[in-house]
Amino acid sequence: MFICAFRRIFVVMKTKLLIFSLFLLLPTQLCAGNEQGVSSPTEGVIHADFLGEQQMQQRCLAMLSRFMTYAKSIYTDAGKDKQGNNCGYFKARSAGQSNEDGVRTNADMAMVTAFMWKYGKDHQVSLPEGITYDDLQRMASRALNYALATHRSNQLLTCTDKKWWGTKDKYYQWESSLWSLSVALAAHFLDKTDGREGQLLRQLLTAEADYELTRKIPTEYIGDTKAEENGWEANVLACAYALMPQHAHAQSWHDAMLRFAFNCYTVAADANNQTPVAGRKACEWYAGQNLYDDYTLQNHNYFHTSYQNVVIQELVESMLALRLLGAQPTEISKDVQTAFTWHWQEVWDEVLAPLALCDGELAMPNGNDWSMFLYDQLPAYAAMATVMRNADALMLENMALKYTEARQQTTADGAWMLNADIGPRRMGVTAHRVMMTYLMHQLYPTGTLTPTAWADFQRRQAATKLWKSQNIVRSMSKDRFVCFSWSEGLKNVNCLMVPNLPDKNKIVIPYKKGVGGNLIGHPAGFRLSGKPQFELKKNTWKASGQLRKGNDVMTFCVTDCGKNKVQLDFSGADATVGMLAISTDPFTKTQRTLYYEGGTTTTDGQQTCRFSSQWVNIDNQIGIVCLTPGNEMSFGGRKEVNSIYTSLLYPAAANVAANKGTIVYFVNQTAEQTRQMCRKLCK
Repeated sequence: MFICAFRRIFVVMKTKLLIFSLFLLLPTQLCAGNEQGVSSPTEGVIHADFLGEQQMQQRCLAMLSRFMTYAKSIYTDAGKDKQGNNCGYFKARSAGQSNEDGVRTNADMAMVTAFMWKYGKDHQVSLPEGITYDDLQRMASRALNYALATHRSNQLLTCTDKKWWGTKDKYYQWESSLWSLSVALAAHFLDKTDGREGQLLRQLLTAEADYELTRKIPTEYIGDTKAEENGWEANVLACAYALMPQHAHAQSWHDAMLRFAFNCYTVAADANNQTPVAGRKACEWYAGQNLYDDYTLQNHNYFHTSYQNVVIQELVESMLALRLLGAQPTEISKDVQTAFTWHWQEVWDEVLAPLALCDGELAMPNGNDWSMFLYDQLPAYAAMATVMRNADALMLENMALKYTEARQQTTADGAWMLNADIGPRRMGVTAHRVMMTYLMHQLYPTGTLTPTAWADFQRRQAATKLWKSQNIVRSMSKDRFVCFSWSEGLKNVNCLMVPNLPDKNKIVIPYKKGVGGNLIGHPAGFRLSGKPQFELKKNTWKASGQLRKGNDVMTFCVTDCGKNKVQLDFSGADATVGMLAISTDPFTKTQRTLYYEGGTTTTDGQQTCRFSSQWVNIDNQIGIVCLTPGNEMSFGGRKEVNSIYTSLLYPAAANVAANKGTIVYFVNQTAEQTRQMCRKLCK
């Protein structure tokens, strides 16, 4: 206790400069001890100090260097191809196979390893013990050989499942153009775009790009957008055009590239838009709608912020490929850039910025269906900061990069996270994003651009915002971020409430289960009934709706009361009502302290604890008051949820006899404040 108190006093008394300097040198040493002496890497991340451009790039290289330990651990040799060239691959769960898991993992890892061989060596970056730059060159070269040899256009070796991968002629493999970008850049970083490898690469890119000339550009905006798919189709066209500008099909590839790029973030109004874009009117490029009219996007049948932002990453990667693979790299013309950045600003202003959290994460109003706290928006922030010179994005990029690094600190082998949902493929994708962040700052430097202060950003985003197309409402004050969602696609209703403190806003996590999730609970057998109702004020809102199971009806009303308070009124609920999903994970905090009437419990949630109380407080941060007397609460059920260990708090576990009630939630509130508030509210 004395040591923990001393650390807190130390952090307060030292200057910001000293804190930042220590964080740069020893990122894992800044983890301030919590009340039980349990620390997490997130507790050392501070918001006020920002990395300069060179520092950001150095940080990217250092992170990728640590990652090389993991990379080496999943590499294996794979014999020789028909021409006698040594091959190898980076093992996914589908090790060396022709599917997305096998090919994408190997292509991304080959690219990132080749990148580190080139840029790490140039900048004299130290590698982990037991790894040399010769190792990186050998692994990357053999993995590149494997990717080239096993492509359908070359057929020098089959994948481990006795098949080839990729698109050629009338045979189309979904997403293969995305993997081809990584293969092309791996060859570039290894200086192998000429000679034998260069010939095989050109055959690969020609086959992939020529197929795109035969396609009708896909569009869809309800449930399954084609925005991200069009983004990755532009990737391979950019690679082919940049590497083979004299090819007979080069101009056709260029035109198709612009058409795919333009038709990512398209809305219905573009059908009549007269704005000049790359020598034509916008309406002449338009193939169909991929976004709702309010610029929101759906994929996997619901509003998904990961897919909302990844399109920007894909499009900027095409811009990078044009410059890196071109024989004489030059700036991309303004007309071409306009096609690639079509509606970026609107998507940023109307969707991404309003959902940005103080740690750089993007809120997931409908929950998440893959690894949580990925900070996968890092390269989208980098693109907005570098290409669009957006100061808000530069601030958020700084935070996302720091937390990506903090999560890497939870592993001993440089992997980006514990318990990744798709294993090595997730590692390759994350490394890909860190690498691209570096390259964006290399080719589109921010120079003198100054990042926004979080407080200024928060004030500009404070107004209540409703996305009617998605039935999502959100508000933000200096204390907290709150959003409510009613998803027709998922048949789910949910709420998220987090403090606006970078190391505290991961206590409550996005969580869905069945028809409900946070606040609503997960009543078995219920379904959505009717439509939600919204009442909006400038900085607050109220959302209400019904769930139904036969003749049984559950009604609820969630009210953002302003400042740090959210209220849930309900009837017809079961014992899960009012639930909050709490992270109990090495990345955030493995143990939580629960304060309640008559006691205190510190637990990792593996064993369920029950206690009689009308109030509970988590870590002197999140307060909950249940207004019904004689209430029993419970906490536990720890399990892995989307790569994060999570425990569930049920604040009304024995409060359903009355069949109705009120639960009030507070953020940035101590246990004593919660106790006093309970006395006030329960009079």
